[in-house]
Amino acid sequence: MSLIFKDRSRLSPRYIPDRLPHREKQIESLFSIYRDALDNVGNAFLRPVQIVGGVGTGKTCTTTKFGEMMENEASKRRVPLTHVYVNGKVDGASRYTLYRRILEKASPAVSSRSLSPEEMLTQMVKNLINEGRYLLISFDEVDYFCKRNKEGVVYDLTRLNEMTPGEPCNVLGVLFIARDLSFYNLLEPSELSTLGYTVIKFPRYSSEQIKDILEERVSAAFKPNKVSDEVLEFISDVTAQPPINGDVRVALDLLLYSGNLAENMGFDRILPDHVRRVFGETHTAITTEDIVNLDETGKLVLLGLVRALLVSKTPYVGLKDISEYYRLVCEEYNVKPFNNMEEYVEDLIDRGIVNMKSLTKLGISGASAEDLERFLNGILQRLRSGLNEYEQEKAGRHRGWFRERWKA
Repeated sequence: MSLIFKDRSRLSPRYIPDRLPHREKQIESLFSIYRDALDNVGNAFLRPVQIVGGVGTGKTCTTTKFGEMMENEASKRRVPLTHVYVNGKVDGASRYTLYRRILEKASPAVSSRSLSPEEMLTQMVKNLINEGRYLLISFDEVDYFCKRNKEGVVYDLTRLNEMTPGEPCNVLGVLFIARDLSFYNLLEPSELSTLGYTVIKFPRYSSEQIKDILEERVSAAFKPNKVSDEVLEFISDVTAQPPINGDVRVALDLLLYSGNLAENMGFDRILPDHVRRVFGETHTAITTEDIVNLDETGKLVLLGLVRALLVSKTPYVGLKDISEYYRLVCEEYNVKPFNNMEEYVEDLIDRGIVNMKSLTKLGISGASAEDLERFLNGILQRLRSGLNEYEQEKAGRHRGWFRERWKA
């Protein structure tokens, strides 16, 4: 039995929670487009919509949730509606395989054998009309598909109404999901015309928004008091910044793998250093060269920061804490403390080694504090022994020191 987890599956990107924090506006925008179609489905013509946003901004999750909500709303009105989701990377290497997948989900009774792509769509529409059923299609990764195929899929899916001139085709809409609008350059003018310009944008999540999302997942995935508010804030901060840029899927993975690491190491809760280890392993931000290029004072200030983090067991410490442990480190190495330590802290921030949220919240995310302490101690001890060539050797040999030390 797990000491930490209650249900790991709640951290999966495939899990669709009951509520999607900070995507209420996008869901309401979708309802504003399609809600009235349910009130008069007999006269509802196909409406294409574009869902646009970067990686990890909740496009797929929101669209899937909206499709589920539309099905529920339709059921209340006794309208038999099915939401079909297809992915241009997973379901469709070609127009034929993509349409066959749509047909299998929308009208499983219709065989796709010996049918051309055009015939598949025709048979699907005929079956929907004959059975009095309705369809909503979500086409994810449309930008990827268009880059790989020049087969006019956007044209086909936006012109389904033309199969039944003057009458609805029983497909209420097609939601085209893309990372950006650059795929416009791959479309013919006729495709752009029928695609339209109804775009719902999904901005990147901020640190505060990621934290809200993680809080809800934690309550479902972890046992009580296993993930502190500070740990959630730390994960939210590092994933809101470059190079992650607000990808909530990375935040969920970081939370999951930090929990796995903590449990494997025998801990009954996640500590900030578990997060640092996992993040440093997957997104190495501090290299050997970064460290050895610091002068001795810079290394000592960094070691003071690392010691403060290890003792406090928190994601961040303040300048006062750094100053206190810097002086203790100087005593340990018999070095006179530098009066303007803040200048070195600022330099470490500029170099990207130290993260600054405020003057009272400074930390590191690119490596485990424990491993970084061990590495810095090794360098400083060699400096004290006059073995400066150690630094030159390490700098020239490899950059990804944390990955190798962690694997060891």
